[in-house]
Amino acid sequence: MKNQDKYLTLKRFCGDEKYPVANAEWYIMEGDGTWDDPDTLCLEIEFGEGVDLHEDTEDLEAEPSLEISFPALSVTEADLQVGFTMEMDNEDEEEEANFYYCEHQPTYENKVEVLEVDGDCLLLHLVAKTEDVNFYDGSKPKNELDVTAWFVKQED
Repeated sequence: MKNQDKYLTLKRFCGDEKYPVANAEWYIMEGDGTWDDPDTLCLEIEFGEGVDLHEDTEDLEAEPSLEISFPALSVTEADLQVGFTMEMDNEDEEEEANFYYCEHQPTYENKVEVLEVDGDCLLLHLVAKTEDVNFYDGSKPKNELDVTAWFVKQED
């Protein structure tokens, strides 16, 4: 399995935590070529229980997930080549960029880059920011999410 040694690194105020990649899929939703109905690169990734956790999260037994949609006037499978990048700031806290830890929370400054292509599989580097996973009140710096993993094309 290509993701057996891949992890989400969750950079928190108290240090890094790691969560193994359990499943990662991508697909494109085709729109009509307008911003009212754009094409969208959709990424869904699930993680297992973390390792090297901190005292405040070790008892939570969290298995996080991340779903991010990157809209564009046009994006096709042929565009997804090495070096292709997309960004989505999510300033409006849309549901299209969502990290689930113990509750759903929006992600910001979402970026994805294609590092390698192997048939329908894409090695993607994904970064984002979100509120701290155990302090939702904004009292701690935002967590940084960083993961490089193989994403398999989701079947219709």
